[in-house]
Amino acid sequence: MSKKLKLATMSIFKYAGLLALLIMVGYSCSSDDPDVPPVVSRTDKAITAFSFVNPAVTGVIDEKTHTISITFPAQTDLTSLAATFTTTGTKVTVGTVNQVSGTTKNDFSKTITYTVTAEDGSTQNYTIAPPNSADILGFTFEASNNETYWELTSLKEGTNTFNNAPADIEFVTGYPILPPGAEVTAFGDNEQSNYNTTGVSFTVTAADKKTKKTYVIKVPAYNKSTNPYGVYTPEHLWSASYHLEDNFKLMNDIIMPAVDGTEYALGSNYQTQGWNPIGDFDSFNGTIDGDGHVVKNLTIKRTSTDDIAFVSTLGSKGVVKNLGLVSVKIEGGGNVGALVANNVGGTISRCYATGTVSSTGSQINRHVGGLVGINNDANGIAGKLLNSYSTVNVTGPANSFAGGLIGYNYLCDVQNCYATGTVSGTYKNGGALIGKNACEINNCYATGNIKVGGGLVGFNFNWSAAPDCFWDTQTTGQTTSDDGGDAVGKTTAQMKTATPYNSTWTAANWKFTAGQYPTLVGVGGQ
Repeated sequence: MSKKLKLATMSIFKYAGLLALLIMVGYSCSSDDPDVPPVVSRTDKAITAFSFVNPAVTGVIDEKTHTISITFPAQTDLTSLAATFTTTGTKVTVGTVNQVSGTTKNDFSKTITYTVTAEDGSTQNYTIAPPNSADILGFTFEASNNETYWELTSLKEGTNTFNNAPADIEFVTGYPILPPGAEVTAFGDNEQSNYNTTGVSFTVTAADKKTKKTYVIKVPAYNKSTNPYGVYTPEHLWSASYHLEDNFKLMNDIIMPAVDGTEYALGSNYQTQGWNPIGDFDSFNGTIDGDGHVVKNLTIKRTSTDDIAFVSTLGSKGVVKNLGLVSVKIEGGGNVGALVANNVGGTISRCYATGTVSSTGSQINRHVGGLVGINNDANGIAGKLLNSYSTVNVTGPANSFAGGLIGYNYLCDVQNCYATGTVSGTYKNGGALIGKNACEINNCYATGNIKVGGGLVGFNFNWSAAPDCFWDTQTTGQTTSDDGGDAVGKTTAQMKTATPYNSTWTAANWKFTAGQYPTLVGVGGQ
């Protein structure tokens, strides 16, 4: 059987069935002990059952395609029906309207998309189609293990163009998700060249054998400048480890799976050690553009390994920008940070991190920072850290250099940054902003408590200075900073004024509000 015919046959048998609607909702499972609630994780977001009271019908949920089908009696008015459902998520919406089980009415004569939101904020869509629909409910590209690698949604009749495809798509695995009883009666070859140029055409015939719609799906080829690889899932994010010279763009927030013994295709030993840093053996010299999105719950437990962070080594052509890391939990050996462990001439801008970072071991000259472990140069090319911040709580071992933002800053450009996390450990070379500093920094501040060290810089090296920089003497617990004498300690009240600290703190970079510390313009999470 040809691949083309095989795909068509698979779609016909896979989605033929009940004439009706696709409907989503859940029906709670009964238990011998109704007082014992089911165990639900923070990521659960399923509709577990769906039904109607009038007419009395029950939907069939397909978790692979995330559709629900139902057979209505003839002559049923579909324009105003209230569904009864149960869900493992925290809420269910249609568009912007919250759905109340048994109460909220919808027009089921049209295709409807229900969105289930989990406790951690992640979502899952379920699609409902009317009888005799020729709509394509979705289009998937499967991975080698038959799981969905990329799903296209919101297809319309005619040409559909989808930019920012993930890396490493197997285009021959693409097929449409169809309403019950519908068939694909014609489609083009599933070859990458066809998707990239003219597009692939699919003609869908509804269950009534009369209604037909034709769709063209076009996926423009990767272009480093104008069409970078899209990141939609943790697996797409991990693919950057195999494309160290390429550019990536987050298309939505990424929720990392828990490190609880469950195996995921996210590098070596994810089930026990968590994320394996990008650029672990070779520098990352592409671009990761968060586009204002975040990566949540990034966990790393690699205490015997150095250069541990989201990105291990950022090369001189590497860029990480517009990205937030929320609730990180990172444990590494030497040179540890939340975002980048070792920045060797790369550029970091408009990024932030929250959570905890720690370094273990007793070796000297270990560097641990809330955002960056080491900020270094590459043959005279200065590493840049611009308009970024960290609220990460940092722990460093004995003889380490630990900072709320950077562990060790050497011959680099640091401007318009701040740190608010605590810095702790049995070392003496810690700083609320930077542990060890060997270059001039500008327009930065720190407020995090540090038991031993400097209010801004712990150890000044290479006669470095920190002009137009400040720290909170009360919250840090430190009245001095080893920064060449240029930085200024202020009280909490002085730090929370509504006016810029001086003329270099401009409105282009900073926002001042009475009773608050300054915040960065254009950076999320504040």
